Amino acid sequence: MDRMKLWMAQLLVGLVVVVGLGFGLVAMAVALAFGLVISVAVRMAGPQILAEAERRASELRAEAARPVT
Repeated sequence: MDRMKLWMAQLLVGLVVVVGLGFGLVAMAVALAFGLVISVAVRMAGPQILAEAERRASELRAEAARPVT
């Protein structure tokens, strides 16, 4: 009976280790996929964002150069 309990305990510990490793790998894969999606989105939207920022900056510079009445 003790051998069976020991064997079951070892089996459960092994199962917990394998499941934990699996969840860790899945979490890493999800984080990698999320990072890749963000990277692609930034790469695609980057030029438009920079152009808009430059346009707004030039408008603010022009507004700051106007005399205050």
